[in-house]
Amino acid sequence: MPLHRWAFFGVLGLGLLAGSGARAQAPETPPDTTKPWHDDAWTHIVEQQGVRIDYIYYPEADNEHDGIVVRLINVRDVHLQYAFTLIFRAPTAETSAVVRGRLAPGQMKTGEDAGLFWVPFKEKDRSLAEIGLRGLTIRPIREAHSGPT
Repeated sequence: MPLHRWAFFGVLGLGLLAGSGARAQAPETPPDTTKPWHDDAWTHIVEQQGVRIDYIYYPEADNEHDGIVVRLINVRDVHLQYAFTLIFRAPTAETSAVVRGRLAPGQMKTGEDAGLFWVPFKEKDRSLAEIGLRGLTIRPIREAHSGPT
């Protein structure tokens, strides 16, 4: 009987050693090379004088009508003032929105809180077909603006 006990432990011991060797030789996990989904979600409109302008189209943004959110990024190291008109077109209508503001160095603005979200057409027979930009002006600001940007 004692021989069988030793044989049992010997087989168990070999199984543990084989298992630990397999774990030690497992390949390392490769580095994560994924990109944040939100970078690819934006459609680029224009980049001018250090301001990048992109948008996202939201079908049924308010559960019924198409919407647009705009993102502005200041890629320069100076404060900037911007102004432009967004043009929204449906197959049978057109409307616009004037956009003005300031961006600190490296600042990004987007969304409703920044005044950059629109549901331009609320009629049942109108859906957003095109978005455009007109009259873009960007200029540096000598002093930082002390109010909200």
